[in-house]
Amino acid sequence: MRAIFETIYETNEWGKGSGEGSFPEHTGGYVRFLEKFIKTRNIKSIVDVGCGDWQFSRYVNWQGASYQGFDVVQSVIEQNQAHFTRNNVAFHLYSGKPETLPDADLLIAKDVLQHWSNENVQAFLPLISRYKYALITNCINVSGVTENQNINDGEFRPLDLRLAPFNLKLDEVFSFTNRQSFKDKYLRREMPRWRKRVLLFQNSP
Repeated sequence: MRAIFETIYETNEWGKGSGEGSFPEHTGGYVRFLEKFIKTRNIKSIVDVGCGDWQFSRYVNWQGASYQGFDVVQSVIEQNQAHFTRNNVAFHLYSGKPETLPDADLLIAKDVLQHWSNENVQAFLPLISRYKYALITNCINVSGVTENQNINDGEFRPLDLRLAPFNLKLDEVFSFTNRQSFKDKYLRREMPRWRKRVLLFQNSP
């Protein structure tokens, strides 16, 4: 898996770094949602899987919590360590093995599983039960039902973990979209290019 995502970053396959879904101009609402969630749930420790190049995450107020970001791309982790490490913020190279991740109050996986094969998604999902909360964000199909098609690692498809073959009982707690204007012969309309859905797992007391 590491070689696949290293190539994606080296070739800018997603546009710029972690891609459009991480651009600050598209993620302001998500940042505010995340800050409120951390505060109201009294989150003291966070594990962020697939933390990426921190394009929007640098604008999140992580104070009051210990944050650990993990990614399989070594160059991304090294750049994050050089520019964003603080007393409560650290970055680690992810082995790709879920069992190696540390415990925390909150697990974040934003725009990660939508790039993994169904097999690797299934292998990852039992991990979330170790956490008090998990916030999992993926693109959904804006024009119909999300079918959870299988892909090779590094590719993309819309993903909804509440549908087959995953069938998890998760609550939608937030969603956001990028909107792209286009102009036809008669009128100007805005159509969403993508929509992201944030699903919450909450461990029973």
